[in-house]
This record gives sequence, structure tokens and C-alpha cells, in this order.
Amino acid sequence: MEEHNQTETWHRSLQAVLDALNQTLRGIPLCPSTVTCSSARPGRDDNAFLYILFVMTLFAATVGSLILGYTRSRKVEKRSDPYHVYIKNRVSMI
Repeated sequence: MEEHNQTETWHRSLQAVLDALNQTLRGIPLCPSTVTCSSARPGRDDNAFLYILFVMTLFAATVGSLILGYTRSRKVEKRSDPYHVYIKNRVSMI
């Protein structure tokens, strides 16, 4: 009696997914050979990467400005800070 190994099925499925991903990255449309690919127009989404890059740049600028503003606000020494008041009074006592 032969046991069916589940690893072989998993390996075939993984190989099919990897083949499909490689075809997508190379720009080959994923259509069966019997059907023509009328919906996959070359150049339909040519500028999609520019939109994604633009949104990511806006997000990075927003986060960067928030981080920079927060760190600069923490560096500002306030005159009403108890430590500075203590040092000022301590120096004037000497």
C-alpha cells in the first residue's frame, strides 16, 4: 500500500504560484492559451508606480515633519523648568 505524500501536492501548488508570479513580473499575460486576453492591455496601468511613489513620498514627508517637530519641541528649554529655576537660585546663593 502506497502512502500519498502531501508534500508533493504542496510543492506542485507552490511551483504553480511561483511560475505565475514570474510570468507576471516579466509582463507575460496570465491567460489560458485557448482564450485571447482582451482585458490585459499593455500600457493600461503604466503610471501606477508613479502614483504609489507619490503617495509614499507624501507619507514620508508627513511622518518626517512630525518626528522633526516633536524632537525640536523636546529640545527647547523652558525657563519655568524646575531644574533651571533651582540652578539659577543655587548660583545666586553662592
